Amino acid sequence: MNFIKTIVLSGISTIIKLLSLLVINKIVAVYIGPSGIAIIGQFQNLLKIITTFGNGAINNGVTKYVAEYNGVDETKKNDVIRAAIIITIIFSFLVGLITFIGSSYLSLWILKTNDYHLIIKLLGITLILISFNTIFLSIINGYKKIKLLVFINIVSSLLSLIITSLLTIKYGIFGALLSLVVVQSIILFVTFPLVYKKIEFRFSLKNVEKSHYRNLLAYSLMALISISIGSLSQILIRNHIIDQLSIEEAGYWQSVWMISSMYLMVFSIAFSTYYLPKLSELQTHEELKKEIMSGYKIILPLVFISAAGIYILRDFIISHLFTSEFSAMRFLFAFQLIGDFLKMASFSLAYLMVSKAMIKTYIVTEIIFSMSFYILTIVFVSIRGLEGVTHAYALNYLLYLVTMVILFKRIIFNKKETLNVND
Repeated sequence: MNFIKTIVLSGISTIIKLLSLLVINKIVAVYIGPSGIAIIGQFQNLLKIITTFGNGAINNGVTKYVAEYNGVDETKKNDVIRAAIIITIIFSFLVGLITFIGSSYLSLWILKTNDYHLIIKLLGITLILISFNTIFLSIINGYKKIKLLVFINIVSSLLSLIITSLLTIKYGIFGALLSLVVVQSIILFVTFPLVYKKIEFRFSLKNVEKSHYRNLLAYSLMALISISIGSLSQILIRNHIIDQLSIEEAGYWQSVWMISSMYLMVFSIAFSTYYLPKLSELQTHEELKKEIMSGYKIILPLVFISAAGIYILRDFIISHLFTSEFSAMRFLFAFQLIGDFLKMASFSLAYLMVSKAMIKTYIVTEIIFSMSFYILTIVFVSIRGLEGVTHAYALNYLLYLVTMVILFKRIIFNKKETLNVND
């Protein structure tokens, strides 16, 4: 499946998801306002950290090795899947237990109140369902069953629309937070029957070679660092805005961040569903160079047009997606959108690190640039106020892109060197 077809299929799923998110966003904005959106942002980051640890953060590893072995070595492919399931059971139980026990502390630290500890307890209980759903989606991606993946994502979006809308209208911010846990839990009951029916693999409790556990856990380390550090930096940034400015201004920044997440979703999904399996297969410099360059020719113009359109329509977006309470976020768009473009420009090279298991390089760059975003935010907020967060975002991704180009210049442009990028 080529990149264009992947974008089209991902686009169908993403358009439905975007429409769902637009309705959800309007309901949330009306019923809980900027301060509530700031709290939701905090909880979403906490949720991301816990669910990442909950399946051992092996998603990308599962996709890579299933894609690599599928049709080539069925024994190794099935062993990878068995190892992934065993890792998921162990991690989800341990992390779920810790989450359940520490629910009050997490609620106070992240959400500034103990009012939501029951939701975090529920997350601990249902974590195993969320973790298995994530692993099954990674297996589907590895098999390149893009249509199946799109179908599941569409069902998930519709469920999210219905459940989040009802719970938010009925219970306000408590309902909005509760829906984030409930939707991710129940979607497994859609995914599992489809995987059982459409994907052919055998699961047994026979011994699996230790090398498969090591390979998957190598990816685990990459994802754990990336997601936990990235989410932690956002939590710290939001806390800094709340402490230095106000919770309402944290809500404005969270709102413009949500807009970025929405329109970049189609591109990031295309990267994860196409680029990771594809780059895992490529073994020569010329193939890598051709694939990355072709991706740039398609993706960057689309990102630029999307960002320009959002900037031009920013007043329309604020009035229709939010309420008059959010008018102060208007001045945040320019540098946020510049940062989005630079972020997408660096994604192809970042996925090359993941696909070729460049563990040390990936971890070091993720730590450096997640923390530099936070540090730059402190500096620019003191100078420019809330707008300084978007300045920090744009500068951080400019530095990240330059670093990626320097790191991979020899790999993708020097034909003479042997392709051996694992570290």
